[in-house]
Amino acid sequence: MVSEFFTVVWETVNNTHVPERLLSRVGAHDEFWSFVPIPIGQLSTPVLAAAFGTAAVAVTGGGVAALAMPLLVPTLRRIEINQGDKAEAERRG
Repeated sequence: MVSEFFTVVWETVNNTHVPERLLSRVGAHDEFWSFVPIPIGQLSTPVLAAAFGTAAVAVTGGGVAALAMPLLVPTLRRIEINQGDKAEAERRG
C-alpha cells in the first residue's frame, strides 16, 4: 500500500512538472535509482535476519516504509498540480 501511494504521487509529479523532452532522462534515473537498493537489500537481509530474526527485520522494514509516508506528506501537499507549470517549463526549455 505504501509503495502504491508513492507510485501515484511520483507519476502525478512526473507528468505535471517534468518537461516532455526530459521524460526519458528522468525515467532512466528513476529506474536506475529504484533498482540500486535491490542487491543491497539482498545482501544485507540474510545477515540482519540471522542477527535479529526474520520477523524483526520484516516488521522493521515495513515500519520504516510506513513512517516515511507521514514525513513526506507535508512536502507532497505543497506541490502544486497545475498544467500551466509544465507548459511554462517547456517554454523555458
